[in-house]
This record gives sequence, structure tokens and C-alpha cells, in this order.
Amino acid sequence: MHYNGVKLRANCRLYTANAVVGEVLYEPGGECGPRMQRDYELVILHSGQCRVNVDGAQRELRADAVYLFLPGHYEHFRFANDRQTHHSFCAVRPGFMPKASKRQLQKAATHANCSETFRNLLATIFKLSPPQNPSAQMIIDQLSLCLFAEYLNSAQRADSESVRDQAVNRFLHHIEEHFGDADCLLQAHRASRISRNGLILKFRNRMRTTPARYLWRVRAERGAAMLYETGHSIAEIADLCGFKNPFHFSRLVKTHFGVSPKTLRHQAWFAGPGKP
Repeated sequence: MHYNGVKLRANCRLYTANAVVGEVLYEPGGECGPRMQRDYELVILHSGQCRVNVDGAQRELRADAVYLFLPGHYEHFRFANDRQTHHSFCAVRPGFMPKASKRQLQKAATHANCSETFRNLLATIFKLSPPQNPSAQMIIDQLSLCLFAEYLNSAQRADSESVRDQAVNRFLHHIEEHFGDADCLLQAHRASRISRNGLILKFRNRMRTTPARYLWRVRAERGAAMLYETGHSIAEIADLCGFKNPFHFSRLVKTHFGVSPKTLRHQAWFAGPGKP
């Protein structure tokens, strides 16, 4: 068996005092439980079938989705009767899970799509062979938290997209990938697959702005990030972000952030702790 190019070892577990990550191959008719869930756990079904009773409510897991299980609930996993079932999991002890993440997980959806980022994180953990030294255990701990963060990211993205029109989503996705292109706005309009006026109306209703203003805000924010993170000149950043000249970039940065690009960079690079 392979997962994202990594050969998996049947019934393998990588564990620390804070987290357990593993993959399990159940024979037909396999079960797990009934049990009380002690940890925060994510489960992804690769093949086979799995039904879970959680406090009397039935869940049927579909392949290639990620499912969240919270501490303090009674669970009983039942696997396919006619074939093997293969799944992976990540469990994090409640005492190790950050408080902010706990609050978000309590309100999160019970499942989310399995993103490519999630797959890559899980595959990276599986590359670590037991037994682990302290540094490897630290990697397992931190990557386990990253799996939960990516789960929340995927769930929140799905919630956000579900309340927006698909035309708006297509426009936004194009902007994210091509904000620096000279014809970005035109191509994003085309990507939305609806009329220009129809897109403007949807934007006003859902985003409280216009498509053009949204694009310029994204360009200003990305430009500000480049001021913090790179050594590019202001003129270079303006060009990379789709501005026709540095003066337009400077004017928009000052509108959004209250200071010039030069001042913004100086604050980021030279301000002491606790200062802007």
C-alpha cells in the first residue's frame, strides 16, 4: 500500500506522549469499540467501508474525506463485512491541543474534504520510521497539530464557499492565482462565466464591494506582504503586484495602511518588540 508515494506499513503507529499517527488495515467484519473517545482524532478512509456510532447517531465515512472525533463521546467503529478496510488516523491528547484550536474544533464540521496539503502532511509523518529520537518526536507532535489546523482550514473554506455564489468563487480563485497579471480583472470576469453586470451585482450583495476594488485591495495587501518579507524595491513590488507605476502602489498602500510603503517597511524591519 502507498499513500502519496509513501509505502505504508500495515497497522503502523508513530506515537509520542502527545500524539499518535497511524494507519490500520482491518480484515472483513472488523470492529473498534465501543469505547470512550479520549483524544481529538482525525480519521481518513482510503478504501473499504466504515460506519461509526457516536452517542447513538450513525455516521457513514466516505473515502478520501477527513472526519473529526472529539473527546468525551462514545464511539463504535464497524468496518466492511465483504472486504478489507484501510484507514489512517491522527490523535492528539487534549492537554497538548492549543486552547484556541479546541474552541474552533468544538464548533467545526464533523468532516471536511481531504486537501492536498493534508495528504502531504500525513505522508511526511509516515516517512518517519520508529523508534524516534526526541527531535523526530517533536516533528510528529507539530505535524499532528498542523493536520488539525489544515482540517479547520478546509472546513472553514468550505463553509465560506457554501455561502458564496459559484461565479464569485471562480472569480476569487482566479484573482488569488493571477493578481499580478495586467489583464487579471478581465480574465477573472471571464472565469466567473457570467456577465460583467451580473458579477458586480453578486459582489455588492455578498462581498459589499466591487470586483475591481477587491482586486486592488488584494494587490495592496500582497504588496505590503512583500515589503515585509522581501528585499525587492518598491518599484519592483509595484510591478509584481500589477500596478502600472510605483506612485499608484504608494497611494493605495497609504489608503489601506495609513503610511507610505517606505514607512511600512521601516516599521516591519526596524520597530522594536511591541511596536507596529
